[in-house]
Amino acid sequence: MKQCHYCDQELIEIDDRGQRLTGCLTCNLWSAEEGDRWIKLLEQDMRALHDLRHGRTPKKIAER
Repeated sequence: MKQCHYCDQELIEIDDRGQRLTGCLTCNLWSAEEGDRWIKLLEQDMRALHDLRHGRTPKKIAER
């Protein structure tokens, strides 16, 4: 798998409301497969990704 050019973290793939994005959780830089433009996710989306990666379920996220 590819690594981020800025921080060397492994890139991951996510589904962002039906669009597949590849990017870096640390740098918050994401690109769609068909595009070469980089975007940043909203802070609340990044927080949800972080929580899911650390084993928290959507129910627990909503309880915070």
